[in-house]
Amino acid sequence: MTTQTRINEIQAIYKEWLAVHERLEIAKQDLAKSAELMGKLEHFYFDGEYREIFEQIEDGLAVDLTTDGEYSVMSEDAIWNAVHDHDSTLWDFMRFCVKRLDKAGE
Repeated sequence: MTTQTRINEIQAIYKEWLAVHERLEIAKQDLAKSAELMGKLEHFYFDGEYREIFEQIEDGLAVDLTTDGEYSVMSEDAIWNAVHDHDSTLWDFMRFCVKRLDKAGE
């Protein structure tokens, strides 16, 4: 391989990294937004409001639980599963980042 070929190869890798890095910056914003949204869902679910409304519905309160195809937030598992999925995703990111940043472990 010639020096020029190698420089061209690394230049292409760098260009690809720049594009990925740009998407990572967007992903950081999405991650922050997901944490904000999950905080609101957790507050609703775990601080008693969900249970209160659930019991009112059980007692006959008429509400419209129609959605655009996703599970209703009044389904017992929808928010619970979302919390688990969110936490699992965060742990996956964290494990990946720690492994990548822990150069001593290489």
